[in-house]
Amino acid sequence: MASTSSSDENHHIRSTSLPTRSHPIILQAQEEIQKFRKWEASISSVPTADTICSALTRLQVLYECVDSVLSLPLTQQALKQNQYTVLVNELLDKSISLMDICGSTRDLVSQVKENARDVQSALRRRKGEGSLTSSFIKNLKKDAKKAIASLKQIDEKIGGVKPLDLDEHLLSAIKVVRDVGVVRSSVYRSLLLFLSGSVAKPKPTRWGLIQKMIQKGTTERNNEVEISNEDMLCLFQEMENGLDCMLKSLIKTRASLLNVLSR
Repeated sequence: MASTSSSDENHHIRSTSLPTRSHPIILQAQEEIQKFRKWEASISSVPTADTICSALTRLQVLYECVDSVLSLPLTQQALKQNQYTVLVNELLDKSISLMDICGSTRDLVSQVKENARDVQSALRRRKGEGSLTSSFIKNLKKDAKKAIASLKQIDEKIGGVKPLDLDEHLLSAIKVVRDVGVVRSSVYRSLLLFLSGSVAKPKPTRWGLIQKMIQKGTTERNNEVEISNEDMLCLFQEMENGLDCMLKSLIKTRASLLNVLSR
């Protein structure tokens, strides 16, 4: 997976207050972010279905941390100040874009899962239809490329944020939101590259076998491939469930931000 090293230098945020001890919830969020980075540094740079599923589960924990930070009365009170209205609206706009990407990525995973199920059925019937799946692969790569481009636009927009004068608490809170955003982009990008088959793999993988089978429309019954396909169906379902949780978390985070504007 891509590195999620901190991009604080690009955010150009400064504080005008004296340093104070961060809220325990913010400290917990920062600790969870560090745990993710240590875990990511310990795995292979080539994304696999297993590591992506694990990353989605860990990302869910980080999203819960973001929601807890934004729901803090101290954060809500700070964001209600008029000078931060633009910041809140910016975060709301970003949340809509992220929800769209999360939803479309979940749909892609669902399509891949159904296609893999069709392959499994074809193997069991000792017959397959390759013409349908070649079109599917082409559209999958196109949709994945489009989603990756949208992610890049969001990241570039965040990196171009103008300097802001934030109090110490709000500075830490926004840093948590943006650090989790760096992690999120890495996970989503790895998932999309995995689905589109654009990641170079040093050796054949379970998805590689299935994708080859889909592209060529093979009709040969192969127990090893069939078992792998069964495993992959479970992993695709796990990915789909993980993205469902991500979407719910994004909706929850958006609700926390809308509460700021409604008071």
